[in-house]
Amino acid sequence: MNKLLATIGFFLVSFTGNSQNVPFGFSSTLSSVHNLPVTELATFDHQKLLAEDTQREKQGGRSNIGRIIPSSTDENEVGNWTTLPNGDRLWQWRFKTANAKGVSVYFNDLFLPLGSSLVLYPVDKSYFLGPFSNKHCNSHGRFMIGEVVGDEAILEYYEPAAVVGNAHLGISGISHLYRYVQQILNEDSDERGSDECEVDVNCPEGSQWTNERDGVVRLTISSGNSVGLCSGSLVNTLAKDCRKYILTAMHCGEEVSASDWLTCSATFKYQRSACTSGSAPSFYNMVGMFHLADSNDGGGQTGSDFLLLELEDPIPVDFNAFFCGWSAETTTPVSGVSIHHPAGDRKKISTTEDIISGTYNAIGFHWRVKWMLTETNWGVTEGGSSGSPLFNQDHQLVGTLTGGLSFCTNQTGPDYYGKMSKHWTSNPNSADQKLKVWLDPNNTGILSMNGTYIHAGAALPCDPGIVGINEAIQFDDIMIYPSLADQQLTLSSSRYSDVDFVKVFDNAGKIVTTAQMNNSVQTLNTQQLPAGIYYITFVTKNGSFITKKFAVSH
Repeated sequence: MNKLLATIGFFLVSFTGNSQNVPFGFSSTLSSVHNLPVTELATFDHQKLLAEDTQREKQGGRSNIGRIIPSSTDENEVGNWTTLPNGDRLWQWRFKTANAKGVSVYFNDLFLPLGSSLVLYPVDKSYFLGPFSNKHCNSHGRFMIGEVVGDEAILEYYEPAAVVGNAHLGISGISHLYRYVQQILNEDSDERGSDECEVDVNCPEGSQWTNERDGVVRLTISSGNSVGLCSGSLVNTLAKDCRKYILTAMHCGEEVSASDWLTCSATFKYQRSACTSGSAPSFYNMVGMFHLADSNDGGGQTGSDFLLLELEDPIPVDFNAFFCGWSAETTTPVSGVSIHHPAGDRKKISTTEDIISGTYNAIGFHWRVKWMLTETNWGVTEGGSSGSPLFNQDHQLVGTLTGGLSFCTNQTGPDYYGKMSKHWTSNPNSADQKLKVWLDPNNTGILSMNGTYIHAGAALPCDPGIVGINEAIQFDDIMIYPSLADQQLTLSSSRYSDVDFVKVFDNAGKIVTTAQMNNSVQTLNTQQLPAGIYYITFVTKNGSFITKKFAVSH
């Protein structure tokens, strides 16, 4: 993102396969992972990387956060194999790239046979990412697992005796991340920190934008040997068919190859559960997408700077994905918000009542936006916000972020959003690359539509007429007590019949239990939960959700 003069996946769940609750490496019955030999990989000068990436941002480029170290290895060249007493096998590879703040693993030939599993975890075994299984594999073999905090990690593969020798763990690279790395076990850390004026999306400013919140994703984009961040949003189509389209900025995808896109990821619902506090689950992650169309304008140099992607795989139901509405009308919005991931941070919201037609480079192709002070603070945008949506007062997407001058130290500085009306048909791209072709495939001529959650089983599953805007369950519709539980937690809601399911997360964002809500008042057994902080999420049948916090003490 061109922030002038400025510097700038996860699955974290219980291991359910192979009758194991945790990775084998966590077991005391095996040799300590600290005894595994370490593969020392290349490292980088962080100040040099920062200088390179700051210059790229000033020139209108994506906000990069690290580099990929080419590897070209597999399970037969590195790591240790262990044969378990029942004939099952375990492979573990410990690697290090000195001084990295985080690491990820990239694959170009991944195949996991049925019954096998793959996990990634730090050497201190404080958490793990996975398990990944056969369902995460595609015929092209490309995938990405990450990120793990720190400069050292262990990749662990388990296979039952019946499928020994059938896997392919072709590793193409290891990322060395030097900034904006999520502190999974310390959500109050500033390590992945946007600037202090930013407003969490679950603060009061976001109370009327919960649907749109669920349509915004954080994008982790690999390009050659670089890794960067942007924001994007799912968008509805006039075919109402729930195509898995993500709209972002073209400058986010410059120099990204078709094979690179297959290792890029979109993270859903990465937001604090409350205003300025609470866990931010990072395991709602999807890897792999396709480039469909773009503005062909040098990332806003001669046009409106849009990029349309499509996720490779179906979106899981529990992601509660919202397909944002949009307007390609030329009418100037009266007010609006942008929902985004500044610095790759937890989802934020910025509010405006000052929008006019403006010029970034091409005359009249952008909305010029100035942000305002609100109840919580004065949200702006940062690197990593690029590609994020601007919604008008009617909850319709009218632009995507190219760049600008707003900072926490310059809150009245303008930002520039490429106009949806210019994305539609006005860029220097070919006829088959116009956004209209993709969002209005039947050439209806309609220029706006509302957003919706998926309505499974409906003839038109993304028909906004089935559920309107702002019908989400409200925070006060649900009560939980006591706030400090011992043996049980009581759940109470007059709207219990609207609740599809309930999930409980620990303070690290790991799911510890799920339940159905079948009565207006019912209890949840907490006596088996270790003492600590927990978050309970109520997901309604229309896809909205509410999260509340409680503690357990015995």
